[in-house]
Amino acid sequence: MAAMHTPLSAENLLPNGPLRRIGHKFLAFDELDSTNAYGLAHAGGLPDGTVIVAEYQSAGRGRLGHSWHAPRGASILLSVLLKEPADSLLVKRSTMLAALAACEAVEAACGARPLVRWPNDLLLSGRKLAGVLVESSPLPKAAGQTPLRALVLGIGINCLQQRGHFSGDLANSATSLEIELPHAVDRVGVGRCLLESLDRHLSGLGAATGSTGLVAAWKSRCNDLGRCVTLRHDRKIYSGTVLDVTDEGDLLLQLDRGGRRCFAAATTTRIA
Repeated sequence: MAAMHTPLSAENLLPNGPLRRIGHKFLAFDELDSTNAYGLAHAGGLPDGTVIVAEYQSAGRGRLGHSWHAPRGASILLSVLLKEPADSLLVKRSTMLAALAACEAVEAACGARPLVRWPNDLLLSGRKLAGVLVESSPLPKAAGQTPLRALVLGIGINCLQQRGHFSGDLANSATSLEIELPHAVDRVGVGRCLLESLDRHLSGLGAATGSTGLVAAWKSRCNDLGRCVTLRHDRKIYSGTVLDVTDEGDLLLQLDRGGRRCFAAATTTRIA
């Protein structure tokens, strides 16, 4: 049975107030073109850790220009704005961190354990449940200060969709928590756990073992290690077996035609 719709708000996602880094400003919209686009466009006037949520996106985005569609009120559509030095470790680990936090949130709130499909998808029962899109842009440099970048962590999690909401290729490749779970889905609970997990990992990344632990935890959920994949890079097609994912999130492939090669997520399209 579908759960009753409750709009996402600061009061229900952050019932005890802001977290250590996240949530000192919280913006909730009934509709936006894109929470990521809003965060980037207004980054100069928003504080670090700003949370942006929307019930509906009219122009939601995925990687490499792909679109992201979700019925009104059916998903977690959330972005967190961070302000980081250009050489910050977080810039390199941000997609891993966001994907791991989303996995942990679903598991904590619903009891299901999603896997990660390189570079930025979450899978449940072999179908796409969620996606991560991290975007950044330089911020104006103030005199005497370290140059900063606006880093926007965008996360979309399918919560309340029914099978009929997915059409075309998505009918066979996408899913939601409502479809997969035998009990009602608490969308607010998933969002609350997501912010808590994001904040915990952001706080831990500066610790001596924070980065190592983050990468290890991400790999423990990676669905690709040892599997055959097909990629498009620089207008060429490559196939091979996944040997590893580097600490920077690049895919190390044993190519079918011989040799090994790393592929960066930012410049590679996954075909299969």
